[in-house]
Amino acid sequence: MDNLADASVPAATPAAAEAWHALSPPQALERLQTTAGGLSGEQAGKRSRRYGPNLAKLPKRECWLEEFGESFTEPLQLLLVGVAVLSFIFGEVVDALAIAAVILLAAAVETSTEMRAQRSVEALHEMTAPTARVLRDGAARTIPAADVVPGDVLLLEAGDLVPADARVLTASALTSAEASLTGEPGSVPKSAEPVDLGAGVADRSSVMHAGSLVTGGTGTAVVYQTGAGTEVGKVAALTAGQREPVTPLQLGMARVAKLVLVFAVAVSVGVPVLGWVLGQPVKEMVLTALSMAFATVPEELPVLVTVLLAVGGRALARRGALLRRMSVGEAIGSVTTLLTDKTGTLTRNELTVTDVQGDPTAVIRAALAAQGAGAPPGTGVREPLEQAIAARADQLGLPSPLTDPGAVVLAAWPFDQASRLRVTAWRDPGGQAMVAVAGTAEAVLTACHRSEQEAWASQVSQALEGGHRTIGYATGPHPHDATTTAGADSQPDLGADLRMVGLVTFTDPVREGVPEAVTELHEAGIATIVVTGDHPSAGRAVARAAGLPDGPTFTGGEPLAGRGDADLVTDLVHGTVVGRCTPADKLRLVRLLQGRGQVVAVTGDGVNDAPALSAADVGIAMGARGTQMARQAAGLVLTDDAYPTVAAAVEKGRSIFSQLRRGVSFYLGAKLALVTAMVAAVLAGLPVPYAPVQIVLLELFMDVGASLAFVSEPGAPAAMRQPPRPRNASLVDGAFITATIMVGVVLGSAATVAYLASSAVGASTGQARCSALVVWLVGHVAVAWSLRARPGLPWRDNPYFPLWAFAAAAVAALAAWTPAAALVRTEPLVQAQVPYVLAAVAGCALLGWLACPVLGTGTDL
Repeated sequence: MDNLADASVPAATPAAAEAWHALSPPQALERLQTTAGGLSGEQAGKRSRRYGPNLAKLPKRECWLEEFGESFTEPLQLLLVGVAVLSFIFGEVVDALAIAAVILLAAAVETSTEMRAQRSVEALHEMTAPTARVLRDGAARTIPAADVVPGDVLLLEAGDLVPADARVLTASALTSAEASLTGEPGSVPKSAEPVDLGAGVADRSSVMHAGSLVTGGTGTAVVYQTGAGTEVGKVAALTAGQREPVTPLQLGMARVAKLVLVFAVAVSVGVPVLGWVLGQPVKEMVLTALSMAFATVPEELPVLVTVLLAVGGRALARRGALLRRMSVGEAIGSVTTLLTDKTGTLTRNELTVTDVQGDPTAVIRAALAAQGAGAPPGTGVREPLEQAIAARADQLGLPSPLTDPGAVVLAAWPFDQASRLRVTAWRDPGGQAMVAVAGTAEAVLTACHRSEQEAWASQVSQALEGGHRTIGYATGPHPHDATTTAGADSQPDLGADLRMVGLVTFTDPVREGVPEAVTELHEAGIATIVVTGDHPSAGRAVARAAGLPDGPTFTGGEPLAGRGDADLVTDLVHGTVVGRCTPADKLRLVRLLQGRGQVVAVTGDGVNDAPALSAADVGIAMGARGTQMARQAAGLVLTDDAYPTVAAAVEKGRSIFSQLRRGVSFYLGAKLALVTAMVAAVLAGLPVPYAPVQIVLLELFMDVGASLAFVSEPGAPAAMRQPPRPRNASLVDGAFITATIMVGVVLGSAATVAYLASSAVGASTGQARCSALVVWLVGHVAVAWSLRARPGLPWRDNPYFPLWAFAAAAVAALAAWTPAAALVRTEPLVQAQVPYVLAAVAGCALLGWLACPVLGTGTDL
């Protein structure tokens, strides 16, 4: 009966969209031709085809032809086109055709890379896209937020990000944070009551806006606007052209590129002028100038950083860590302190009831009552603690008091961070209004009558000292029976007659691999601090099981607030545990550590973790059980919620920077070698050793081949046994300069010796150039191999390096001994040249291997 798919829909027009807040829930459902039970699958499919994905702006995916055409607009490609045109004008047809072939090959490679990167970004977007819980065919389902359509009924609870603009249908203590849209600080209450037609966006309490955060309570809402038509979609349209800021590493690379650019321009002009002064042909020097500019201008450096971080991001994704922001790829390798939560990260988040103090029947029934009427229909129980209580109730055959015949739920207040209590009010079959209270053992005991506090104080203390999670339960008459209504916005005054029913102790075993990961991180110079909402003793027990030493143990809230910053920061060391930690406490700890010069990573899964996740250098959210707000605030999302994955991410982060330094050092050294050989030949009064088409060929191997080989390298074996790299560490230091000069001197000298020796034994210019080309192709791979962190690495661990080496050797062989030499303007070697070529290659390889200790092979260059 879905006429909505075939008719003009009010939700599609701005005027109608503005009126939804003034409609009653039945009117909204009627206008959208849906019911409180949601759409059917067939209806949702029709509306999805009509309105499209629920996205603020559809990502534009260019076809391969557009990408191919854009590649010809880049400066380096235009420079190559200029070289080809001039070669053709000067009659060098073979050069022109060869360079044109290289241009097409480079464009094809770039197009393929861009399309693959585009698909990777789309795949990562899908993996990190938010989800929504909706009613479809009368049952609750979790679907991608992009699949939400007008008429869907959303199931909302604290921690959810609202996927679309929706009219509230039901609300129980429902609140929402809309600061990102309205600028309104704090949370605002939401209800199903209509508001005035002229109410502004910030005053529409009957509407949930896309992108807002549900900060408390539960409710349902019917979607009336999706995609670009939402309020946040309109804002997104204004910022669609914005890009992510460049990272510190990119800025550093850009500075290096500018310095090298000055040198490149000077060489590109100076060498041809020098050659002309020494009698070289003008035509050849003009082509040489263009070719050297192409070979020496380091425009690829910023691109290399982006490619490396993208490759590193994909490698992290394969290990269970999704890189949401590029800067995190750099920062993760510099982390010095990790603030980790306990439940679900260090532990399995699989609670089981291990002890019940008090009458088991009374305690479990009180626990069931405190949980309220349950999740919205069809959603089932979600919280591990609730699952454990439900499992014990099933074992004992106990129903919830709320399901007794004649019982009526009056109100339910969700867990409150301030009071650390959860409350449910109901009227029992006898007509008596009651409340059931659950929360931390201390908080529940404090809320009880003084006589109860005296009777249970010792048991609560002993339970907490055991180091396991202990929840207290209490019941009593509702002191405000007459005024209780469903959907109250704040927890009630519990009165003075609350009676402690008992305590339930839960255990949550440590995850497999956590102790090993803690040890690995500590050996890498990273301190682990446990911050948990549980009692400090519970946090300490888990810390011990995770292999952490017995460090300082604190209690959050007022006790922690009473300590001065200077006094507190000295106790934030490896093994510290902070229990009863509030969001404000966690944020304060992050700021204190950062002020001390630490690079801080924070793990979290809840809405209350979002401030610390945002403030940390590296925010790490749980992908499986984390709230959408936590995932949005974090820069790294763990798909498996496992602490060992953090260690893997740190190792990969260190590898990213290490391999980047090696790749860039080789890249600049190879350019220096090319300049060295060219200058030496000009000073000797000989033609330059490389023709334009040969320089283009060398550039392909030096840029494309070497970059791919280095970025695919695994990390150095000692990377996780070294202290963290300072966040502001310079790319260029003594080891980097040494490696660059070594590459330039060794490779440049080998090519120059082969060229000059060939000329001395009477070889033609084509034959001499062939020797220089062969030595450079084989020698530059040998030198690069010596820069590897692990030269003896099995080829399967990085097949790109041996493939690159094989390709270079194959091209060298074709140029040296087959008619294919004519394609690159060389002539096959004669027997007299072979000893010099072999000696130059051997010397190049030997010098490279001898330089290994100087360059720090096996460590972080």
